[in-house]
Amino acid sequence: MKLKKIRMQTILLLLLPLCVILLAMGCKDDNEYSDQVEGYIVGSFIADEFNTKGEATGNKTERGYCILLEGSENNAMNFYSFNIPEGLFSFPDEILTPDYNGDNCGPSFFPDSLKYAYKISFKYQIVSTQDEVPFVTGACRAMLASFPWENYDQVMVTETSKSEP
Repeated sequence: MKLKKIRMQTILLLLLPLCVILLAMGCKDDNEYSDQVEGYIVGSFIADEFNTKGEATGNKTERGYCILLEGSENNAMNFYSFNIPEGLFSFPDEILTPDYNGDNCGPSFFPDSLKYAYKISFKYQIVSTQDEVPFVTGACRAMLASFPWENYDQVMVTETSKSEP
């Protein structure tokens, strides 16, 4: 009986570290950035900021940029970011205005001739819901046919640099 108890304790002591290792391997840090990827800045927008209660603050967001990952099957964009480094590109003024598409309150996408002109290399992390910048583009709060922002993730980018198109 004593031998059986010792064996059971030994087995448990050996399994415990194994379980801890397996659990640690299965957990992924939500704050991790992706591997380095390449993509294109394909549009931009400036929006009206809202607080967490859904009330207009009277402020505008920083300029947001639409990003299309290289090789993506999505034709428009994969996600958007408010932290593309300023001065990374010299965008012509005419493609940065207006601040949003007045027809659908979405971003102003660049013309097809410039869709692949602004190539970047970067790492990204999807912003958690509680850390997202709450915004509305134009008078679209009440519009039923507005741009489907909910289909795109807001991301933070890091290690951003120009790439050759």
